[in-house]
Amino acid sequence: MWLQRCQSQKPRTKPLISPKPPSMPQTKDYYDVLGVDRNASQKEVKNAYRKLAQQYHPDRNPDDDNAEERFKEVQEAYDVLGDEEKRKQYDQGGRNPFAGRGPGQNPFGGQNPFRGGGGGGGTRVRFEQRGGGRGGGDPLNDLFGQAGGSSGAGGGLGDLFGQFFSGGGAQTRGAQTRGGRTRGGRQQRGGGKKQRRGARDTETTLRLSFEQALDGGPTQVRLPGGETVRLKVPKGVRNGMKIRLRGRGQKDAAGRQGDLYVTFRVDDHPRFERRGDDLHLTEEVGVFEAMLGAERRIENAYGKRIRLRIPPGTQPGEQLRLSGQGVETEKTTGALYVHIEVDIPRDLTDRQKEQLQAAAEETGLR
Repeated sequence: MWLQRCQSQKPRTKPLISPKPPSMPQTKDYYDVLGVDRNASQKEVKNAYRKLAQQYHPDRNPDDDNAEERFKEVQEAYDVLGDEEKRKQYDQGGRNPFAGRGPGQNPFGGQNPFRGGGGGGGTRVRFEQRGGGRGGGDPLNDLFGQAGGSSGAGGGLGDLFGQFFSGGGAQTRGAQTRGGRTRGGRQQRGGGKKQRRGARDTETTLRLSFEQALDGGPTQVRLPGGETVRLKVPKGVRNGMKIRLRGRGQKDAAGRQGDLYVTFRVDDHPRFERRGDDLHLTEEVGVFEAMLGAERRIENAYGKRIRLRIPPGTQPGEQLRLSGQGVETEKTTGALYVHIEVDIPRDLTDRQKEQLQAAAEETGLR
């Protein structure tokens, strides 16, 4: 009798849901979501993402809930397939191995260092400002507003330089020794591979959303050993830019302190493509708007509504340049280039065809 009661109670101990659910239903394949082949190149994946993100972006479909859900699916798929390391793991496992971690989520654990959070396509991040502004001072020294670790000790500053290379992702780089310098071993949330004795310089990667990179501001990064270093993200920082923080690396056996190198990884944006300090986007207009000219209000990368004037006779593929609407840095501001696509109707009624034919004959247009 006692055994029967135990057996009858046993099902209650079973979990009601799987402890590791996929972030999307198993019937949804990320390659199908983006409409690309499994052998597609990273460039093809990126192009497919941009096209779909523009098509389903909430700004273009303000009253369509289905479009918003589709937009989220596209973002989630690209967050995995757009990163080579994540894509390899996904191909091996057949599902998203990064479930539960959305785009732009804080990769360092604990409190988000960017006040207000930040995610791709969501609410833009606002940074805490501490004095200063645009005026005066050495930009290299101003780069790190309050640098230092959890102990409050400040390190020397300098050597701001840009290095552009592909890749990215939500991981940070842990330290691994090679020839007296440390080279990155991938790790998440500041954990990672343990340093060998004699390691000096440390490399780490800080991932930013597109909006965070535009705004800049103070933040912090956690090193493999657990130390937290505060730094200031330069306004308008580019993907791949690397900064050096002197004296914030690891110590070798002789007690010599190495330097800390931080490389910024900036996420793509579904609408804007960055080229230097210029931004590019595609805007679709109607046939008559292109022929007769029109005026529209569009939103720039900073959320500001600006006027776009479409001249009469605008051709498909033509670029319209808006000065001062690109990326703002401490020194310059780029331009915004709007690439025009003309939406030509495919399915016309007989009545519409007759009217257009009559208008073409009357005006001499062809």
